[in-house]
Amino acid sequence: MVRPLLAPMAEGAAENQYGELPDSVRHRIRAMSAATDNIGLFFGEDIFVAFGAIIFMHNFMLESEGIQTEPLHIALWGIPTAICAFLIHSVRLYRLDYHLANELDALNHTRLHGKGKK
Repeated sequence: MVRPLLAPMAEGAAENQYGELPDSVRHRIRAMSAATDNIGLFFGEDIFVAFGAIIFMHNFMLESEGIQTEPLHIALWGIPTAICAFLIHSVRLYRLDYHLANELDALNHTRLHGKGKK
């Protein structure tokens, strides 16, 4: 499910720049919005100390193996992974923007100059 905050803003930005969007482009924007939201939430939660997963890992390590850790240390170990996820997803967003720009520029060119006119 796409949250109703990110997808409308992304669609609105694309409409402001390129005009009316075909459904295929709308769906691609919505899909990437959902992916962005999921990645942000998943990796953002892993570096937030008060999040349940961090507390769960801390308690599990302490109770099952007797390993003394601090929740802050567990969260700090999640930062490199979060940075890598951010960089990888940034490249994905850049590539999507590039492909949408090419596709929508070609579509707008066709709309302005007509199909098949010479």
